[in-house]
Amino acid sequence: MSEKIIPIQEALTDSLSLSIPFEDCRIIDGRLTDMPVLYYPTLDEFESELMPPKPITIEYHGIKLRFSLAEIPDHNDKKNTLRFIRLTLNSKLLHEDYFQGIRKDNTLKLYNRIISFNVIRFSYKSFLQGRVNDIDICYNDYAPSLKHFCDALDNCVIDALDKAKYLRKFIDTAQGNYGLSFNQRHTAKPSTPFIKLYYKETELINRSPEFWNTYLFKHFGNQIKNLTRIEVTIRNYAHKKRLIKYGLIPNFKTLEEYLEIPSKNLKDVIIFSNSAYIGKDYRVKSPNLSPSDHIIFELIQNCLRKGFTQDDLLNIAETFHSNSKASTDVSRSRIRSKIKDLSKLILNKDLKLQTEHNYNNHVNEYLKRMNLYK
Repeated sequence: MSEKIIPIQEALTDSLSLSIPFEDCRIIDGRLTDMPVLYYPTLDEFESELMPPKPITIEYHGIKLRFSLAEIPDHNDKKNTLRFIRLTLNSKLLHEDYFQGIRKDNTLKLYNRIISFNVIRFSYKSFLQGRVNDIDICYNDYAPSLKHFCDALDNCVIDALDKAKYLRKFIDTAQGNYGLSFNQRHTAKPSTPFIKLYYKETELINRSPEFWNTYLFKHFGNQIKNLTRIEVTIRNYAHKKRLIKYGLIPNFKTLEEYLEIPSKNLKDVIIFSNSAYIGKDYRVKSPNLSPSDHIIFELIQNCLRKGFTQDDLLNIAETFHSNSKASTDVSRSRIRSKIKDLSKLILNKDLKLQTEHNYNNHVNEYLKRMNLYK
């Protein structure tokens, strides 16, 4: 048996909601249709589940699958409604292949697993032709350490500028829960989508221990250290329409069509979504300086933003040579003092640059790999 590897720096599908026409289904568990669902007749009004059926929930080894009945307005005849069976496809249903995500080469495995629960029957063709929405795209990579990851969260909050109001950092040492949410799933809009960046290592071990121990530990126990994940949600039709408008993904309706979208396009969705929050670098305004000091100030700021440290800049003094050793030493000392004084003006005013100065290389490279920084 070949060794299983966690895919790194590859955009994958973690979960999605699937709607299958009711007429294509054979109900085995009658609880699914015991109670009616009523909605308002148009999509212009908020859907109201006046008497919702209790969804049938299958739970085992930390995996949860819900089956429910839904009715939506018929766009061609607003007096009628269309009935669907809705279920959530989660990559956990793939068991030991969880990290591969939902893809076209494992849909038959997913289909057979769903049918095995004896709640409902439908053909494999109907499964592939089911309508998809509420899609979670994920992307894995390793952080240098937990400390660097937490520093990266701080950088994201700082760089969000006026969008920082949408961000919520969660640090729960007791539960091993570390991460950052951008907006909330139920309030997210196409222009401000729901994103979650979190420490996958501790999330799996502490929050999904039964699933981890049953299916993953044997294969990935030596690969999980410092694993992190970012997830982006394509919530609904309006969000999908926006992504299509910007040329990020082709139009799709069915599961089969969606799974034809290349991973590169899904990665583009992640990059585009992140850019809704992480703004362009802003600059510290120089205080009242002489023209020559202003130029030096701006050049130092450029160097710090590009990853140079203050020590790198101080080494510039060593390149200066005068007519005598005494004159050279004095001039080098003045250069070093000038660099230190102007650097302090930047670092003391810009928390982002201060963080970069302390943890620049590892933190920023990690954020670039996670498509949060350019």
